[in-house]
Amino acid sequence: MRIRELLVGALAVLPSAALASQSTTIPEIQSAGHSSALDGRMVRFEGVVTQLRDGSFYVQDPVGDGDDMTSDGILVRRKPAGLSTGDMVRIEGVVEEQQGKFIEFTQTTIKDLVYKKIGQGVLPNPVIVGGGHLPPTETVVSTARGFDPSRSGADFFETLEGMMIEVKSPIVVGPMKGDIFYVVADQGKNATGMNSLGGITATPGDANPERIRVKIDKPLLPENFQVSLGDTFTSLKGAVTTDGGAYGIQLSEPSGYSAKAWTSTSVASPPEADVLTIASYNVENLDTRLEDVTMVPSKDDIDDDVGDGKFAAIAKHIVGLLGSPDVVALQEVQDDDGGEYSDAVGGGKTLQALLDAIVVEGGPIYKTISFDPIDDAEGGQPGANIRVAFLYNPERVAADLANARRIEDASFERTRLPLAVPFIFTGRQVMVINVHFSSKSGSDPLYGKNQPAKDATLAARTEQARAVRAFIRTLPADANRSVLVVGDFNTLWYEEPMLLLTGGDPAMSNLALVEPPEERISYVFDGNSQSLDQVLVLLGSNQSAVLTTAHVNSVMPESKQTSDHDPKYVKLKIH
Repeated sequence: MRIRELLVGALAVLPSAALASQSTTIPEIQSAGHSSALDGRMVRFEGVVTQLRDGSFYVQDPVGDGDDMTSDGILVRRKPAGLSTGDMVRIEGVVEEQQGKFIEFTQTTIKDLVYKKIGQGVLPNPVIVGGGHLPPTETVVSTARGFDPSRSGADFFETLEGMMIEVKSPIVVGPMKGDIFYVVADQGKNATGMNSLGGITATPGDANPERIRVKIDKPLLPENFQVSLGDTFTSLKGAVTTDGGAYGIQLSEPSGYSAKAWTSTSVASPPEADVLTIASYNVENLDTRLEDVTMVPSKDDIDDDVGDGKFAAIAKHIVGLLGSPDVVALQEVQDDDGGEYSDAVGGGKTLQALLDAIVVEGGPIYKTISFDPIDDAEGGQPGANIRVAFLYNPERVAADLANARRIEDASFERTRLPLAVPFIFTGRQVMVINVHFSSKSGSDPLYGKNQPAKDATLAARTEQARAVRAFIRTLPADANRSVLVVGDFNTLWYEEPMLLLTGGDPAMSNLALVEPPEERISYVFDGNSQSLDQVLVLLGSNQSAVLTTAHVNSVMPESKQTSDHDPKYVKLKIH
């Protein structure tokens, strides 16, 4: 009973003989590498408290070992009752490499511990990241050269794990999502892949390990505090942690915040007799239903797109931002009861609500084209059935509904079937294929134990691209026809599914490729700007096409997004 009492005593320390603990230092516990040489051992050490959390705290060796290959800090997994930053503590506990749910690199921690305040220490100066101590800029994990902080972003941040750092002049490259955002130091001056929006773009061979994940414990910042792409700080201080599939800091002290001013500017031009305008927009699980909590797996599956103004916001984008395109390809249109578990698959109410909102904004009276999916067969939010759909303006373009069809293939199991519709404009056929390929969900994190990180659905998406190509090959010869494949490919422009469509027979053109690689953006994931939404074209004779992306969602914090994707806008000119 004495041992149990001591273990639960907040400030007690067991005699070393009772636990046979090893007297050591934090750098010796951390070791050089991603795993502690003392993993599973009972240890005893001293350090200064550098940061407090609700259920844990960070301590750091006040002197360190002078070795840049080993960290001087560590996370202690116990509520810091009676402690303040700057306290010197003696700790006894078990070293554990804590594994998160994302199969990322483990975090060296101390568990099953007791501690005692032994005096007042001096807080060590934080390591400055930016303006000198710079992370690698291209390689996330080096698999060929062993532990190499000069080359590998994962190894660089591992040498700082648990230590206090100060990120100098950070710029936000990943807007706020929940209590998380991403930055790079020096306002991106020493980063590779910075884009004109203020973000940083993933390109072939460069996954941007200089990104730093910032996690906030409320109420460190105001309750409604949000950050957008391009916002800046003078500095951000915090302890380095491995959390959520990435290295970052547990924020302790922000300073010098400055918001970037974002305005929405129309990308459209007035209607022209020989120009067909086509937009593509992933509307992110759009439906009219406020779900009944008894009909969904959890309260997280409840949303109110009508009450939150989402229909009105999308309508504003379609009318005011995109100029009421002649054809609008939508992805993620949900069934009429949203995420509720039922047999309902129709999406007529959802589409009609959007049509009504567009009219309110002064837009045209669109018609819709949609095929209902089989219940629970095409993926999406649990309990929901998402599909792709079209809106079109019958005053500008005709639809050959008799020949509209969904492209079926075994590769589309649990995934939305593409919808191919022939439109007629100035007497010529424009075949538009609306796709929403398999999500990347379930893939390995970049900072994961599995290297190289595996894309869980790459093979499926490649076969889906092959099925779309096979459909295009079946079209009768027509030199005047243009073919557009638009939508959410869940695929970057340099990945295999896109290369199959642009490098095969027929070889389609990706309209985004006229822009520099850093500017090919419609989505931001974990601080990496990228384009999952594409527009591929196979143009007929005397035709040209131009693509514009309206950056109105990806740059915004989650609370201000209409969708998590930016809409695409195409002008197809019939010369």
